[in-house]
Amino acid sequence: MEYSPAPTHRTRTWRARIGVLLTIPLLIVGLGLAQAGPVRGDPLDDALAQQKALAAQLAAQQKALDALIAQQGALTAQLASTSAALAKNTATLTSITTQVAQLSTAVQQAQVGLNKLNDAVNALDTEISRLVKEQQAKARDLAARQAILASRIREAYIADQTPPLWILLSGQSFTDILLDIAGFNALGAEDVKLADGISRDAARLAAIEDQVRANRAETEKLRVAAAKQKVALDKQVSLLNAAKARLAAAIAAQKKAIAAQKAAMDKVIADKKKLAAAVAALKVEEARVTATVNALLKGQFGSGLPTVYSGGWTWPIVHNGSGFVKPVGGTRPYISQKFGCVSWPIYPKSSTCPKGYPYLHNGVDISAAPGTPIYAAAAGKVMIAGICSYCVVWKGMRPLAWIWIAHSKSMVSIYGHIGDGKVSSQPKWRVNVGEIVAAGQLIGFVGSTGNVTGPHLHLSLLQNGKYVCIQKYLPGGACSAY
Repeated sequence: MEYSPAPTHRTRTWRARIGVLLTIPLLIVGLGLAQAGPVRGDPLDDALAQQKALAAQLAAQQKALDALIAQQGALTAQLASTSAALAKNTATLTSITTQVAQLSTAVQQAQVGLNKLNDAVNALDTEISRLVKEQQAKARDLAARQAILASRIREAYIADQTPPLWILLSGQSFTDILLDIAGFNALGAEDVKLADGISRDAARLAAIEDQVRANRAETEKLRVAAAKQKVALDKQVSLLNAAKARLAAAIAAQKKAIAAQKAAMDKVIADKKKLAAAVAALKVEEARVTATVNALLKGQFGSGLPTVYSGGWTWPIVHNGSGFVKPVGGTRPYISQKFGCVSWPIYPKSSTCPKGYPYLHNGVDISAAPGTPIYAAAAGKVMIAGICSYCVVWKGMRPLAWIWIAHSKSMVSIYGHIGDGKVSSQPKWRVNVGEIVAAGQLIGFVGSTGNVTGPHLHLSLLQNGKYVCIQKYLPGGACSAY
C-alpha cells in the first residue's frame, strides 16, 4: 500500500501562517486600529451618546423656537392692534406711546432670541460635522477589521485543505503536532472574538448613522423655521417703524392744535368786544344747561333715580408723578383751575364773589394730557353724551363735547371738553344716553373741544339747579372759601 508524500513543506508553511495571524491583533493595537473590544471607554458608545445629547439640544432649541413663534404671533397681533388704533383713533396717544415702547422692547428681544437660535443651530451643525468625521473614521476602522477577518477566514480555508492525518504523520516530534493543533484552536477563538466585535460595532455604527441623519434633519428643520421667523420679524420691524412715524406725526399735530387753540383764546381775551360777547354767551349757556337738567330730571328721565345719592365718589382723573391713572381713594389730581371766584375775565361775574375775584368758575379744571381716561365720579344714569348743539364756539375752536350723569333726582355731574374722536389723540366718549354707570367706570377721554387754551377736564356739579363745589364730595378734596 502506497502513501502520499508527507507534506512537510506545507505543514511548516501553515505553522508560519498561524504565527503571523496570531500576532495580527497585537499589530492592530500597536497601529491604533479599533479592536474587537471597547477602547478608551468604548468610543462608539461615547459617539452615540454624543449624538443623542445633540438630539436633546436640538429638542431644546425647537422649544425655544416654538416660544419665539408664539411670542412673534402675539407681537404681530399687538402691532396690528396698535396700527389700527392709530389709524382709527380708538386709543390715546399716551397709551399708544406706551404700546410702541413695549413693542420696541419686544421686537428687540425677538431679534436677540432669533440671533441666539441661529448661533445655536450653527454651533450644532458644526458639532454634528465634527462627530460625523469621527464616525467616518470609526467606519474605516470597522472596514479594516472586516478585511482582516475575511483574510483570516481565507487563510483558515486554505489551511483546512491539509488533511489532519498529514499533520500527524508529518510531525517530526510530538511537540510539533501539539503546536499545530493548538494553532488551530487559537485561530478559531480569535476569529470568533473578532467577528463578535465587528458585529457589535457595526450595529452601533448603524445606530450612530441613524441618529446623525435624524440630527441633520432636525437641524435643517430649525434652520428653515428660523429663516421663516426672520422674514416675519423683518415685517414686524417695518410695521413698528411705520407706527412710530405715525405716532410722531400725531403728537406733532396735537401740539400744533393746542398752540392754535391757545392763540385763539389769547385773541378773544385781548379783544374787549369779543371777550364781552364770549362771556355773555357763556352765561346764556349756563342758564340753558340748568334749565335742561331740571326739565330732564322732572320728566320721565328722572324715574328710577334716588331722591338723595348715597353712593361713593372717586376722582375722575388722578396724577401720580408719571402721568394720569385710574383714581385711587384719597389721592388728588393736579387741579389747574379751582371751583369758585377767580380773577380771569373769561367767566361771568357773580355777586357772591369778592371784588378782587369777581368772576365765577362753575367747576374744577383738571389738567391732563389729551386722551387721558376719564372715569365717572359717582354712579348714575347718563343723561347726555355728545356734542353741545347750542354752545358758542370761537373761531379756531372745535364744538364742545361733554357727558352728563344724573346721580339723583337733584344732582348731576358734567364732564366738559372731552374727546370727540375727531383728533387722533382724543378718542370719542365711551357711554350712551340712558346707560347706568358705576363710580370709577370709564366714560371718556380728556380732550380740547369747546373754548379752551389746552386739553383738560372741566368737572362741574349741579345740585338743586345750582352749580356747587364738587370737590367736597371727592376723596381728600376741599373747597376754597370763595
